[in-house]
Amino acid sequence: MLRRIYNGRTVPIIVDGRAFLTYKEASRYLLSLAPEARDKAYADMRSGAANGSGVEA
Repeated sequence: MLRRIYNGRTVPIIVDGRAFLTYKEASRYLLSLAPEARDKAYADMRSGAANGSGVEA
């Protein structure tokens, strides 16, 4: 699902003050987080993709 969010993205998604434009950037960031923080960050990324813009969290 993460690949779908970032496929062809031209506007970065902003989560925790960091901008993510590619799947690899987002994946590395998510893997560095604790499980609870990872779930929240992933939900923020999904929300940002659904809105078509970045999400400030």
